[in-house]
Amino acid sequence: MEEQRIWVKIILLIILLFLSAFFSATEAALISLKRIHIGDIKEKNSKEETLLKLWLKNPNELLTTLLLGKTAVYVLSVSTAVMLAESYYNSFFGHMNRSFYMFSAFVIIVIIMLIITEITPRVFAKNSAAKISRTLIVPLNTLRIILRPVILIFLEISKLIIKLFGIKVKEQMFEITEEDIKTFVKEGTEVGVIEEGEEEMIHSIFEFSDTTVKEILTPRTTVFALDMEKTIGEVWDEVVEQGFSRIPVYNETIDKIVGIVHMKDMIKYNKEEHSDMKIKELMKEPYFVPTTKTLVELLEEFKKKQSHMAIIIDEYGGTLGIVTIEDLLEEIVGEIRDEFDQEEESIQQIKETIFDIRGDTVIEELNEELDINMPVSEEYDTVSGYVQDELGKVAEEGDQVKGDGFILKVMEVDNKRIEKLRIIITEKNNEREADDGKD
Repeated sequence: MEEQRIWVKIILLIILLFLSAFFSATEAALISLKRIHIGDIKEKNSKEETLLKLWLKNPNELLTTLLLGKTAVYVLSVSTAVMLAESYYNSFFGHMNRSFYMFSAFVIIVIIMLIITEITPRVFAKNSAAKISRTLIVPLNTLRIILRPVILIFLEISKLIIKLFGIKVKEQMFEITEEDIKTFVKEGTEVGVIEEGEEEMIHSIFEFSDTTVKEILTPRTTVFALDMEKTIGEVWDEVVEQGFSRIPVYNETIDKIVGIVHMKDMIKYNKEEHSDMKIKELMKEPYFVPTTKTLVELLEEFKKKQSHMAIIIDEYGGTLGIVTIEDLLEEIVGEIRDEFDQEEESIQQIKETIFDIRGDTVIEELNEELDINMPVSEEYDTVSGYVQDELGKVAEEGDQVKGDGFILKVMEVDNKRIEKLRIIITEKNNEREADDGKD
């Protein structure tokens, strides 16, 4: 008779361990589930798909079902295991010290339950979240329907406690944020699933929507443009030499952009036969945008207008510069060079602590490359802008600016624009941090 009772307890314990593993696997799979996984379900509008969408939208009832079931099964499992150990003691191990036996049995029970009902099902479920979720969501929902009155009571009590403590709860528990994706991408790069170039591209896409055209424009001082009154004969050689497919056209000054000329339209005409044709006869309507427009907005408008160049204007209507569709693509994939681009590094090392830099070098790029701390302002974002701001006047060759750990010297100026500077590094960031640590 006693042996039959032991077998009943063993069978009951096996069933309870299975149920506990079921709840653990379901919990791990559902919590790991993301909305994108639902797209993998072959049968659209199936019961599984509907329930998984319900879980992602409002998981409270299903989650409470999980926790109630898991807790109840866990308590019953431990109780049954203890009773089984007690029966074994009475039948087979009565000669042993009772306290030592029960303690040993309890430790063994806990280890077995951890391995069978927690660690193993969770690891398995997390690696197959979508598949396990589809399989187990239906029986879990059946249990939810059975226990719904009890579940609603527990939910109301928990809401009351949350309200008393003034805790704010997100409506969407499983929304994927930008930071989540960046974390996943970083982990993917570390394990080799995602290449470094792909990681940089994904980060660039996120920055794309936050970047304005002012941050990437080609400044008016470096824009190649044509006077509308000039003739094809007058500009032909220069246009061919520059190699641009689209060129802004101005009236009197570059502040008055009145059109854009396409290279393909110019080459339709023979240089000799149409040398007196004026540029204004070929130009098309320009597309103007304010400095506040984001890159993603501009890309959408480029698509709608089938345009490839935008003229960036300031609040007074003056020309600040231009942005092309190539500039937008370079923000995502990096610099794109063609046969007309001159290979010129913005930072060239002369000696260990001496570098020649272009005036239009972005300060953030310089700080990262040389490990210095040149300040950035809303008024400027290039090295030449910083120098002009520090000098308080139009820069001249030979002017110097001393900063925190560096000295800048103006080397070349063209039409009041700083073309080239020399920077001497006197102390890098890490050296200053080390000195601060000693203090």
